[in-house]
Amino acid sequence: MSMKVLYPSQVEAQRAISKAVHTNPLYVMGDVPIEKWERLVEKFVVRYEVDISPAARQHRKRKGRCSSRLIGARLPPDASGREKIRWVLLVTRSGKGAVKEQEALQDAHKDRITWGDYVLMHLTRPRKHGGGSRWTWCLAPQVEKLEANYVTALAQAAGRSGDPSRMRSYLKGSLLRRPMHSGVRTQVAKMLRRAKRVWLKHSNGQPWPASSPDNLPWLGTFKAQTDQP
Repeated sequence: MSMKVLYPSQVEAQRAISKAVHTNPLYVMGDVPIEKWERLVEKFVVRYEVDISPAARQHRKRKGRCSSRLIGARLPPDASGREKIRWVLLVTRSGKGAVKEQEALQDAHKDRITWGDYVLMHLTRPRKHGGGSRWTWCLAPQVEKLEANYVTALAQAAGRSGDPSRMRSYLKGSLLRRPMHSGVRTQVAKMLRRAKRVWLKHSNGQPWPASSPDNLPWLGTFKAQTDQP
């Protein structure tokens, strides 16, 4: 059971959460030492039946009972070398159940799920892209601001000096290694467009020497070299 809910990377766990939160918008989350993970899973199986089949979940729904899903992923070792697993327990809004009586659940629509530098947001899709809405991970506002300002400063310095190597190194080694969830992808494209304008202003019209903001990879084709925090 534990391997069914323990995802191979933080990115895969984030993807699973963004898919499940539409039907399971209530949540509680935390970190647990890796040696205590199995015990946590067993507790949630016994108390909240997180291991039941989709058919059993539908049966619970018809009976007016809520359902829960458990999603976890291993975090990088901390400074002392200890490893933890971050977990999120997602619960359906409708129906009664022990989980709603025993856990301090939050609503993802109001209290956003955060995971490291990322926050799960419910966004409206532009009409030209089909309209409607979607759940997607974005860079947290403070992280987005820091990244945008730094990339812009690098572009300005590169344009003035005529040497874009430092900027390209940062983009390739840091910003563009972030998992390109659709929300992150939109934010990064915006940063690059701003940086490109600054580069063109200070470089006497030299061609933009870095990745095109209109040709960034999608998460489905993106292979992270390291698991982002």
